Amino acid sequence: MLSVIIAVMLSSVTRTMNEGSYEQMIENTVGIFTGYAQIHHDGYWDEKTLENTLVSSDSLFQIIDRTAGITDAVPRLESYALVAGENQSRAAMVMGIDPELEKALSDPESRLVTGSYFESINEQSVLLGTELIQRLELQVGDSLVMIGQGFRGQSAAGLYEIRGSVRFPNPELNSSLVMMPLETAQYFLAAPNRLTSISLMLEDSDDAGEVVKTLSGKLSKEQYEVMDWKELMPELVQAIESDRGSGFIIIMILYVVVGFGILGTVLMMITERMYEFGVMISVGTPRIAIAIILAFEVFLVAMVGSMIGIVVSFPISYYFNVNPIRLSSSSDMAEVIETFGMEPVLKFSLEPSLFYSQAIIIFAITLIFCLYPILKASRLNPVKAMRS
Repeated sequence: MLSVIIAVMLSSVTRTMNEGSYEQMIENTVGIFTGYAQIHHDGYWDEKTLENTLVSSDSLFQIIDRTAGITDAVPRLESYALVAGENQSRAAMVMGIDPELEKALSDPESRLVTGSYFESINEQSVLLGTELIQRLELQVGDSLVMIGQGFRGQSAAGLYEIRGSVRFPNPELNSSLVMMPLETAQYFLAAPNRLTSISLMLEDSDDAGEVVKTLSGKLSKEQYEVMDWKELMPELVQAIESDRGSGFIIIMILYVVVGFGILGTVLMMITERMYEFGVMISVGTPRIAIAIILAFEVFLVAMVGSMIGIVVSFPISYYFNVNPIRLSSSSDMAEVIETFGMEPVLKFSLEPSLFYSQAIIIFAITLIFCLYPILKASRLNPVKAMRS
């Protein structure tokens, strides 16, 4: 039973670690930056310019509100500009946000490191990523110079007070992001009432494809394009599927090791009782009865061991869900994770199906690997068994 418990624990913890890392990848990118679906002007995703922005309208947001499965619609205006302090300058991504609606997506207010959050949609101030503000050698209260190109080639220039700094799990955002209130960004870029995207948050992320299909049917295909997060970030999907494939190979090797471990345990258990079985057959016990007795014992061991394995593995996964493993910044794995623009941490998943599915698999493996010793015991020669 202990071997079954350990098998369930190892497989469950391994699966929750793998799936938790995928959830972390999706949350760091989709759940913070893009949303689970987006609405753009037709052609914007292929050519991300301000000329391909959409016009914000009440009718558009009313259609979104009436679509089932959508919890929040977050408008944004994104572009790029040269930002500078007194001594340093950097290229930066400018993101115009609605201070209240943005709380449903990236929630900058909860990620403030210094300073304070925006109070209105048109105040003349900005929030900077933590690394960007350090590179520019600026601090809260200083002025930030911004120069870029606005809508239809118009000049974009402005001077804004730094209201605070924010830190996201995505290192790339921390080193290049400038957040502005939406109306301030629209004025800076000479793009009044225009948006690059409307990010959508959903009740269930698994319904993204269905919501996109429904919303696409309501909107003009000549004006808008609606994309789910898998279309927005195919590289992320490919990375997850590739890693999941290698994880499947590792878990299959674990199953084989576990299976033969259980087989050895059951063989030893039955071999030690050969004399007992020989006596039972000699006094008239039906061979089928011995097979049933052994099958019941194995079934009981597998069932109880699988249940205890779930109970033992859940606290381990829960602990590392609450306290994720933070990888050393100098490790190779941390560097690989950071290349995808994510924080190098391993957060375990608490998805219930990961636990009971592993228990079921180990339970089935135990029963399959125990068929041979059970058949062997039921067919033994009683004289040889008693002499052994």
